[in-house]
Amino acid sequence: MQQITDKIRKEVQEALALYVRSYSTQRAAAESLNDVSEATLIQIKNGEWKKIGDNMWRNIAKQLGIGQRKLKVVETLDMQTMFLIFDTAKEEGATFALVGGAGFGKSTGAKTYASLHRQNNAFYIECREYWNKKTFLSKVLQAMGRSDAGMNAVEMMEAIVREVRRMHQPVLLMDEVDKLPDPVLKFFITFYNELNGMCGFVWLSTNNIEKRMARGLATNKNGYQELWSRIGSRFVKLNGASNKEIELICKENEITDPIEINTIINEANGDLRRVERNFLKNKLKSNRKNLKAA
Repeated sequence: MQQITDKIRKEVQEALALYVRSYSTQRAAAESLNDVSEATLIQIKNGEWKKIGDNMWRNIAKQLGIGQRKLKVVETLDMQTMFLIFDTAKEEGATFALVGGAGFGKSTGAKTYASLHRQNNAFYIECREYWNKKTFLSKVLQAMGRSDAGMNAVEMMEAIVREVRRMHQPVLLMDEVDKLPDPVLKFFITFYNELNGMCGFVWLSTNNIEKRMARGLATNKNGYQELWSRIGSRFVKLNGASNKEIELICKENEITDPIEINTIINEANGDLRRVERNFLKNKLKSNRKNLKAA
């Protein structure tokens, strides 16, 4: 378990200050985080660290990405495509689906865009297979920095519609949408109908979502024809990182040996996670050498 030092507390304090500034209010920022109250944010801001337990520090650090190794982002052709789709969905209130292999950088692109455009109403949610309709609505409200305390599903839907109507060009980025169970995926029809033209939507998924849609259409499964009519003609395929792009990503992430770069290129097949694994492998080798030298 990670030890919480004053250095980590300071990192959390600084990162949290930037995070709060990206929201309209401090309360909205608190409500966008899991199990974090506005009072806790105030205590961290004011340096009242002794009042906060280590588990809370770990919770906030994890949600802000502190202490997690992340690849340095390189603007690939796929990244440019994603940002173009996100912009179009946002500006036109349109709906798209971005499809690409595992490790193609879909989540990184969506999270980066949402982080850069949070003040301009870009919201990211990472879908899960255990969600029901109420959980889905709760996560949307949470992404918008709004509380769902005491609300039922109808009240949450009404709250989302109210929020969206007052926003300028909002967009919702739904990552790993293929994981949603059928009742929640089909609920998107109602969600879309309520917000069509007022909010852009982008699905992000592996090609599993295309296969699932095809099976649903082939068997005339309830709801799938309606889903297809809203998103079917707007599937955009990503290609994965090119060899040159993988080389650039390697160099940006301290992998400089030409032989190792070629090995990664040959193994990657557009999967950026292989670069991450090789970075960690190199770091482990370096740490072992330093340990032996000591």
